Amino acid sequence: MRLLLLALLGMACSADHHTERGKSALDEHDLAAAEKHFRAGLGREPNHVGALSGLGWVYLLAAQHDAADAAFGHCLSVSPKEVDCLRGSAGVATAKGNPALAQRQLNKAVALAPYDARVQSSLALLELAAGDTEQAITRYRGLIDREPERSEYRLGIAEALLRSRDYAAALTEIEAGLSGEVGPKRTRAMLLQAQGRALVATASKHLNPEDCEGSADAVKVWLEAADTAANAARSTGVDLPDLVEVDRRVRRQRARIAEVCAK
Repeated sequence: MRLLLLALLGMACSADHHTERGKSALDEHDLAAAEKHFRAGLGREPNHVGALSGLGWVYLLAAQHDAADAAFGHCLSVSPKEVDCLRGSAGVATAKGNPALAQRQLNKAVALAPYDARVQSSLALLELAAGDTEQAITRYRGLIDREPERSEYRLGIAEALLRSRDYAAALTEIEAGLSGEVGPKRTRAMLLQAQGRALVATASKHLNPEDCEGSADAVKVWLEAADTAANAARSTGVDLPDLVEVDRRVRRQRARIAEVCAK
């Protein structure tokens, strides 16, 4: 019994244990707890690849790009073929405005894991950042066909469709993402934010100044739904700076209704 307890205690204190707890905290967007656990893992194994990768993603989500770069760089110095750290390094390069480096890192990841869905998703994000929305949509469609329950792919294609101004299709993908599996809290928050953006954009297209009686009420419903989506995103506790833009657009459209339909 004593040996069993010691073995269990050792497992609870291991780098793997802390890394798994860090990943769980990251899914809940508890960045402080995630950092604490990944650092605890590194305290036990300074070159633990999972903990290094996790720490890199914590810093990337927190927009601490230099710290993220250092974590992913350390990871790749320990394990040059670690696909997750290549993806993370590409993400940092994109955030820093260096798409050429991001592409090189992803090319390495593709060579190592050509069919890895996470690598394909990172390629789609890079295409989206470069303005190649059609290619991003095609890549996300392939990922959704493979794993229709993954909400992050729905978020990616919704963002591409929003940029293409196909708001109806974006809303369809967002609704599918929100009704799917319980993914990372940040993904759900971003889906709700995207829903608010799509709804207010749709509303702006439907006000007919020549027929306020026939169009204004419907537009107000769209705007109310956009408000609801933005507030739901805010209630997750995830910091999304773009939510203030959704709020601003809703106010602007309401003011437009008041101005145009008061005449």
